[in-house]
Amino acid sequence: MEFNKENYSAIKDACTNRKEIEFFAPIAATAFENSQAPEDWSPCPPCMLPPEGYAQVFVHAGSDARGSLSKLEILIHLDGGKVFYKAIENQQVAIKVTWPSA
Repeated sequence: MEFNKENYSAIKDACTNRKEIEFFAPIAATAFENSQAPEDWSPCPPCMLPPEGYAQVFVHAGSDARGSLSKLEILIHLDGGKVFYKAIENQQVAIKVTWPSA
């Protein structure tokens, strides 16, 4: 499933309901825009910020694909999930969200 406006609600709902999901996004919408995405599944945790720091990210992240993905990644992190990344063809990055077992 591609990370775009049409699929955003389904992806966000899966993450909100703590369901594992895989999707892909253009490399330009990820933290790997100016670098190379990993060849194998690799975690890339967000920086550790105080609560007010995360609030600032939400205020300034924007509503484009990159901002929406950044906010979703932070929400997953704050809810205890993990986000993994892997390079795929055509300048895209596969993204996998996992949750700890109960």
